[in-house]
Amino acid sequence: MTDRFKKLAKPTAIILAIGFAYLLIHELTGFSLFCPIYKVFGLYCPGCGTSRIFFHLARFEILEAFKSNCVVFCMLPIALIMALYHAYRYLRYGSAPLSKAEHIILYTAIAILILFGIVRNIWRIDFLVPS
Repeated sequence: MTDRFKKLAKPTAIILAIGFAYLLIHELTGFSLFCPIYKVFGLYCPGCGTSRIFFHLARFEILEAFKSNCVVFCMLPIALIMALYHAYRYLRYGSAPLSKAEHIILYTAIAILILFGIVRNIWRIDFLVPS
């Protein structure tokens, strides 16, 4: 189990360090990555506003985080629970293939994001546009 923990801890620590560095750079300079889909096509992808969600959450601005991308914001707790459960299964049993229920949740989330990406670009409703 300790080998699996080390194998899981290293990439997790790297991802957290990169995220923290990005947050720090944003807070100090205002620099933020741009969405290549919006830059090239002028369309909001389903993930547009996701960086702003994390910037707002870091400042405990829950309503502003929700306004940045309401669908991704609502999916975050589910994604976090699934990731933690998957990590637990990997640490405990060494193998963690996705269950049928996890596949259903994953494909449903993908379908919702695709639909959200279409709707937010067709109707341009104010609360669907990233703030």
